[in-house]
Amino acid sequence: MKWRTLAVCILAAVTLVACPPDFTPYWKVDKLRVMAIKADPVVAKYMEPVTLSALVYAPPGQEVTYDWSWCPIRPSAQNDYECFIERDDFQDLIADEEQDQIPEDIFNLGDGEEAIFVNPFTTEEVRQFCQEIQRRVIEEADDPELARFLPGGGCTRGFEVSVRLEVRTDNDYIAATKRFTLWGGDEDHNENPEFEDFQIRPAESQHLSRLRDQAEWDVPSGADREDQWVSIYDRDEPLFILPDMPFEIRGLVDPDSLLTYTPPPPRGQESEEPDPRVEALDYRYFTTLGGLSRSSRLFVDGENTLEEAPITRFSVSSEQLDEDCQEPVDGGCRVTLWSVVRDSRLGIDWIGGELVVREGDQ
Repeated sequence: MKWRTLAVCILAAVTLVACPPDFTPYWKVDKLRVMAIKADPVVAKYMEPVTLSALVYAPPGQEVTYDWSWCPIRPSAQNDYECFIERDDFQDLIADEEQDQIPEDIFNLGDGEEAIFVNPFTTEEVRQFCQEIQRRVIEEADDPELARFLPGGGCTRGFEVSVRLEVRTDNDYIAATKRFTLWGGDEDHNENPEFEDFQIRPAESQHLSRLRDQAEWDVPSGADREDQWVSIYDRDEPLFILPDMPFEIRGLVDPDSLLTYTPPPPRGQESEEPDPRVEALDYRYFTTLGGLSRSSRLFVDGENTLEEAPITRFSVSSEQLDEDCQEPVDGGCRVTLWSVVRDSRLGIDWIGGELVVREGDQ
């Protein structure tokens, strides 16, 4: 592959591309879906394994197969996230004495539900590799400003690479990608946020008595609002809810996993180091049935709390229960909910829970 072609591909990867409209809400999960990919840890140190996993949904009865690979350049959705670099191109970036050590399938990570990536580069090699690949691409494109689009920025905080996942069923296919960082030696590096619980409560306190009587909720009738939360995470049996009743849901992040970090200085102001800040968190919600008032929530330190920031509304109408149920069960319809949380530095986690919606007396 020519380096000029590589430069064109990278430019294409950072260009906004119009997509055809999709009238299915983003949060509605009713077919094969990759909702998130996680690298644990999110920063790959020399010779330490990184576990790659995915939050995948397939309709009941459909078997999913996986195919993992990685790429030293950020791929583009325009070409289905295919890697721009082949083994020979990659070999050309490595010192002569190390070229024979590169296996033929250097980018292949296997076909399991999870994959393991082991970073083969020392911190010095990561920085050298980052600088060399940027130099070559910029030379071919004849555009120094291209550097701000390249993974890794100035190469002082490591180098971002991408993992690609293909998932297939008998009648569907998806390719998805996730970035993580090869460690460049900076001790101020990121870790994934961690969920500790997923909860639900009635949006209106007067509905608690119906939930106690008709859905077997074990919540005291006079409980304060904060004590009306019920966990739906890691239950032995799904919790019952009633249709046509509004609920609030939230995913709770462990406060000990929330990090304070120093962001990189703005381009052109490298001599000025910004003040440390608590990372912000973006929450996304997904469901197989019902509706969400807002599927995206944001935690910002000083503006809200980890308890209140993720709260959003959820409900299932009788019409949805009759027409959209994907998994009927005795007593109603099983619904799966997920929350995915991301920070601004490639950290991610998710949590899920199950409910059973059943008809109740009005």
